[in-house]
Amino acid sequence: MSWSRGGAIVAGLLALMLHHAPAHAQRIPDAFRDPEDGRLDVSDYLLNRKGVLPIPIIITEPALGYGGGLFITFFSQSMAERARTTGRFAPPTVTGGGGFYTSNGSYGGTAFVFHPFRQDRFRLLAALGGASLNLDFFGFDPEGPLADNPIAYTIEPLFAFTRFQGRVSTTPLFVGLQYSYLRTKSRFEGTVPPEIEAFELDEVVGGFGGGLEFDTRDNLLDARRGVDFTATGMWFGPTLGGDESFTLFDIQGLLYGQPTPRWGYGLRVETGLSSGDPPFFEKPSLSMRGLPAVKYLNNATVLGEAELRYSIDTRWTVLAFGGGGRVAASWHDLDEASSVFAGGTGFRYLMARQLGLSSGLDFAWGPGGEFAFYIQMGSAWR
Repeated sequence: MSWSRGGAIVAGLLALMLHHAPAHAQRIPDAFRDPEDGRLDVSDYLLNRKGVLPIPIIITEPALGYGGGLFITFFSQSMAERARTTGRFAPPTVTGGGGFYTSNGSYGGTAFVFHPFRQDRFRLLAALGGASLNLDFFGFDPEGPLADNPIAYTIEPLFAFTRFQGRVSTTPLFVGLQYSYLRTKSRFEGTVPPEIEAFELDEVVGGFGGGLEFDTRDNLLDARRGVDFTATGMWFGPTLGGDESFTLFDIQGLLYGQPTPRWGYGLRVETGLSSGDPPFFEKPSLSMRGLPAVKYLNNATVLGEAELRYSIDTRWTVLAFGGGGRVAASWHDLDEASSVFAGGTGFRYLMARQLGLSSGLDFAWGPGGEFAFYIQMGSAWR
C-alpha cells in the first residue's frame, strides 16, 4: 500500500459509513423492514439520514490484528434530499473524523471532508491525520531470507491529502489532480534490514499528480455491471515538499457482469510501478484478500483477481474468489518473479435494496494456508 493513496482510504471509509450507520438505530425495528418483502432492510434509513452520525468500525486486517474505532461524521443532506437537488442520485457533503486501535498496539486517526458541487460535476476530497503502526518487514523478495523471518518495525506517519476531480461534460470520464504530503519516522527492532537506507527512517514525502477514471458501474459501492478504469501518476521531490525525487504509477481495471439473474462475476487487474528512489513504505504492493497488507512490495507489481457470485434468492448471495500477483525490482523482472496466490469464499446480504448495497464476510487463504477474514461493505474492490 502506498501512503500517498489517501483518497482510496477515505473512499473506503465512506463505504464503511454506509454500512455501519444503522447499527445504533435498532430502537425502531419497523424502520428497517422492507415493505416489498418484509425482510431486514436499511434503505429508508440510509436515504433519509442526515446530521451527526457516529460510525463504529471493525478492523480484521492481518497485518494489524483485530481492532476497532469510532468516527463522528456530519452529513449536510440526506441522500434523498441530494437526489431531489441534483435530479439524480449523488453523494452529499460529508465531514468527519475519528480514530482506531488494534490488538498489536497500532492506532491512528484522521479528519476529512468530501464535497461534491455543481450538480456533482466536481468533487473535492481532503484528509489530515496520523498513526503509529506496528508492522512486519518481509523484504522485497517473496523467496528471500526475510519472507519467513520478518523484522518487526513501527512507522509513524503524519499525512495530508487533497484531490480535486471534474467530470468531462456528461460522460463517465473524470479527470483529477491531487497532492500528498507525508512525514514519517520508522523504528526497526534490532538491526535495520540492508534493503532499507538510513534516510528512509526519518523522511518527508511530498508529491503532486493527476489521474483519469472512466466509470460506467451501475453502483459506485456494489457494482453488478459495468467497468471502472483508473490511471494515476504521482511525482515527488524537494520542490513539492519532500526529501527525495521519485515517481509512482498505478493502473487498475475492474469489470463486472451479470449474465443471468442468479450468476454474476467480477474481474480485476492492477499494476503498480515506481522509478527513482522511493522509500520502502511508498513502493507499490500487492493488495488482495488473503495477503497481509504491505507484505509483498517492490518497485513493480502486477496482480489479477476474479470473483464468481451466485444469488440464492433476492437477498442472499454466495461467492468464490481467487487470484495471484508478482512483485519485482523492475517491470522487466516480473517475467522471472515467483507468483503468490490467494483465494477464498464468502457471502453477502442485500442490506439496502433501494441502494443495491450488500454486506457480509469473506474468508480467505493465502500462501502457506494463512487464514484471514474480512467484513465487507459492498464490493471488496475500490
